[in-house]
Amino acid sequence: MKRNEVLDLTYMALYIALAIVLDYIGQFIPILQMPNGGSINIAVIPVFIASYHLGFKKGVVVGLGWWFVGFIYGLNNWYLNPMQYILDYLLPVSIIGIAPLLPRIKKISNIYTGVVVASTLRFVSTVLSGVYYWPPQGSVAGSKQAWLFSLTYNFWYNFATMIVAIIVVPLLINILNKGKVKFIGIK
Repeated sequence: MKRNEVLDLTYMALYIALAIVLDYIGQFIPILQMPNGGSINIAVIPVFIASYHLGFKKGVVVGLGWWFVGFIYGLNNWYLNPMQYILDYLLPVSIIGIAPLLPRIKKISNIYTGVVVASTLRFVSTVLSGVYYWPPQGSVAGSKQAWLFSLTYNFWYNFATMIVAIIVVPLLINILNKGKVKFIGIK
């Protein structure tokens, strides 16, 4: 292995570890938790940073690594069927990695556009899961009530996660960028 490959693997392991630690800590902060699952997820921060630091492919791997280690430790085990699991876990953690693919819009850095679009896609994924696999009691999957419930329930914690990421991710990237860390995904 080349030095850069070993360094990238080390960074990836570090980002996965940080995501796991933040995910675990977040479970003990009641204001971050929603009553029926979902949370203001501060663990997305190292995954976003990894995707801008190492590129989108390694960012997706970091997101999936975060899921895999969390799965082993029981952090994300609400399972009904494979499609629900993909919509609730695999797709949302993978989507974060695509953030650096988004363009810069005039003077707005792709950090902001990436966080907003990736967070929106995560929201869409969780809404679809809620509509078809977690409808409210007394309603049918795919019904108008299921759509309304899923949209409103998933909006608040996904929106709050996006706001936290919009504030913290650029701040940390700016701090790290002043050091020896080079970010290849920033436009």
